[in-house]
Amino acid sequence: MSRARTLIVHPPTTIARDFIDYPYFSDLGALQLAAVLDAPVVDAFALPGSTLSWRADGRAHLGASVDEVLAAVRAKGTFDTVVVAYTPFHRPPHRCDVLGALLAGLDCERIVLADCFQSGQHYVEVPGESVLASYPEVAAYVKYEAELTVPRVVEERGRGVFRGESPRLDELPLPAWDRIDLASYFRFHQRVVANLGRAAWAFPIDGRTIPVVTSRGCPFSCAHCSSNPERLPGEPKKQRRPSPERLGETLRALKETTGATRLFVLDELVNVNERHFDAFLASMRELDLRFELPNGMRADYLERRHLELMKGRVTTVSVSAESGSPRVVSDVVGKQLDLRDIARVAEDAHAVGVELLIHYMIGLPGETREEINETLAFAMDLWDRFRAFPAVQFATPLPGTKLAHEVERRGRALPIVEDWGPVFQHGPRSEEERAGDVSLAVLREFKETLDRRLRASSGPEKLIVNLTYACNNRCTFCAVGTRTQLHGHTESQHEHLREYRARGVTMVDFDGGEPTLHPDLITTVRYARSIGYERVNVTTNGRMAFYEGFAKKLVRSGLTSLLFSVHGPDAQSHAQQVGVAEAFEQTTGGIRNCVAHAPPGVELGMNVTLTKSNTDKLEQLAQLAWDLGLRWINIQFLTPFGRATRMIAPDTQYAADVTRGVIERWRDRMKVQVINLPFCFLPGLEAHLEGDLLKLARHMIFVNNEDVNLAQYLAERRVRKPVCEGCTRAVFCGGFYELDKVPEPPWLVSVDDLVKKKPASIDAAE
Repeated sequence: MSRARTLIVHPPTTIARDFIDYPYFSDLGALQLAAVLDAPVVDAFALPGSTLSWRADGRAHLGASVDEVLAAVRAKGTFDTVVVAYTPFHRPPHRCDVLGALLAGLDCERIVLADCFQSGQHYVEVPGESVLASYPEVAAYVKYEAELTVPRVVEERGRGVFRGESPRLDELPLPAWDRIDLASYFRFHQRVVANLGRAAWAFPIDGRTIPVVTSRGCPFSCAHCSSNPERLPGEPKKQRRPSPERLGETLRALKETTGATRLFVLDELVNVNERHFDAFLASMRELDLRFELPNGMRADYLERRHLELMKGRVTTVSVSAESGSPRVVSDVVGKQLDLRDIARVAEDAHAVGVELLIHYMIGLPGETREEINETLAFAMDLWDRFRAFPAVQFATPLPGTKLAHEVERRGRALPIVEDWGPVFQHGPRSEEERAGDVSLAVLREFKETLDRRLRASSGPEKLIVNLTYACNNRCTFCAVGTRTQLHGHTESQHEHLREYRARGVTMVDFDGGEPTLHPDLITTVRYARSIGYERVNVTTNGRMAFYEGFAKKLVRSGLTSLLFSVHGPDAQSHAQQVGVAEAFEQTTGGIRNCVAHAPPGVELGMNVTLTKSNTDKLEQLAQLAWDLGLRWINIQFLTPFGRATRMIAPDTQYAADVTRGVIERWRDRMKVQVINLPFCFLPGLEAHLEGDLLKLARHMIFVNNEDVNLAQYLAERRVRKPVCEGCTRAVFCGGFYELDKVPEPPWLVSVDDLVKKKPASIDAAE
């Protein structure tokens, strides 16, 4: 049977900075069609000038220029029909200016647009007639899979819209990688990586990376998913895959043809069939290939043995939870997933040593604020325990999905969206674009809180060492005031410093009691710097620095920051807090000495703890800090430890209101941080509330050598109230402290406890 001379063209496109999926691999369908038709191909991703470049409108041009693509087409000769791949990145049904320019420049009798859809990337369902209306240059448009239908449309010179049929994957040839310039293709990937400017890639493109689809479709019917769009109404979703033998042959031929060093596997769900997944992993081992599986796998089909086989071959393993609420997972998403399997995979991946990414979304229809917090809490729990990275996106009702139908059923018409990518990443631009019932502003607050929480717990770890419980003040609220006043054992504390430094910790804070009373403070600061600690802080009442010689030694000891505890703006009010009449004179004198002698790079600040009797003096304390030469103030709310009781605590809301005024007046001149206050007391000023955020990766060593995680230690005294359940800041807020009526009982420290005990095995060996 004769066939009209046909050319396949994969065109350039444009993408938003915050795109979804993997547009730099969208040429796979065109190459597969070229192999089926045995036709020449021009791939805009595989020409000498193929690159990613930024346009004036903020979008990125992906591929060669239109002129270069047209020149490559002319160099191939003349054709009766040109089949142009039409990807989701061309933003159907809107007219893409790049694609429009290409179509207008083609010199041929007929142009056919074809989705060349393969699975594994989001599909935007739109009426084919609207696509033809946007591109009058086109004679026919083939939706969905192209391999069976496009050849017939080309042969019969069909016009209009056609529904693609599904081929048997065992019968498909290898995509036409041998018909493009692979050197230019791999160079294009290098340029994409460089020009996107991303610091890190969860699923990297390096060496000779080739996209591949080993199966098509997915048997599950999650509400948000746009996979299997080619199925007829009422037809169940399904997955098609080649036989394990055919799969092995195909992967072997792919490596031989392309010299691939890494495969980018775009399957919708690669691991739902155990026999298929086992065959794939066996081929990867046999061919010694690295690979990436960016689309979320099913956790309930992912076993520890799979993770062990993937270790060293994948950069990141990806699974999809969608929600941390069992009701939302089952009733809203329809995922048929037990969240315990997500937790199991997180634990297994951590144990095996494989990076894990978990997909979630917020803003689903019928999802409550409380259920969103369930999701965020679940996500952060797995991050904190197993470092399973939470990829949280906004529920986005792609046209044609169950989610979109549910949105319409609830009386909201789907908006016209030119590019869905930023909607996934940043949330809807308007109330009409959201999928669920929670407002756009609230959804963004939830996501912002999660991102801040994630940044805080991703930061460097810090060690806090109580050098001593001895103190020359007697503060009414002291957290360690009921503990035996003994100095810590210097060599034991140095051993702790060595242990944490070996774990990669580079930040340490020395406090007490009063650390300047410890005879080895200066020695210990110098020792910490000598073994590699980069940031060293000392928190002090400053009285010893009243002696100028000591102040000089302290600020030049190697510390990088020094915080002075000042709790009243004058001698009387300060003495009322710290119990020593002469303390104010000595503390302020010590601050002046340290300011005078501190070398460049040493940051000096003030700690203020709020009580009933000094809250109204907070403005004066801020002025005092400024007058003393300090440009940093920490405002601390009481914690229920040691001597602190509800009898001395101010009304929280009143103290927060006073704090708000101080922040608003001073934030342009000084760094102002608020410690131990729930976010809800200072809406709009969350950036100043450190709360327990910076305690997430903190480890505290007590004088008796007890080693605690500070966040967990503080959480024991935190409570959640009903108002917290739906709060947008809940995932990043420890809740409320409940102070007792009386101080903590005495905490007796034995002299024998000061020396760090050796492990029993060492004692036995000696």
